[in-house]
Amino acid sequence: MLNKPFCRRCLLADMPDQAALARSVRELIDLLPDAQRAPEEIRQARLARCRACEHLLDGGCALCGCYVELRAAKRGMGCPDVPARW
Repeated sequence: MLNKPFCRRCLLADMPDQAALARSVRELIDLLPDAQRAPEEIRQARLARCRACEHLLDGGCALCGCYVELRAAKRGMGCPDVPARW
C-alpha cells in the first residue's frame, strides 16, 4: 500500500489522521446558534478561498491561529489576511 504524503495545506476534514480533531471542530460548528452561523453557501465559498491560501497550515490559519473551518462557519467573521480574502 502506498502512503499518501502528509498534506500541510489541507482543511481538517481533508486529513484522515486528524479525524478526531475534525469531529471536534464539526461539533463546535453544529453547536453554533443559527443566528451566529453563516449560510452554507457562504461557508463553502470561504473554505474554497482558504484552501487556495498560502497561510493554510494543518487545517489552521498561520496568521491568526484559528481552525479555518470554524472561523468560516461563523457569521460576521472575516479573513485575517491583508487584504482579506473573504
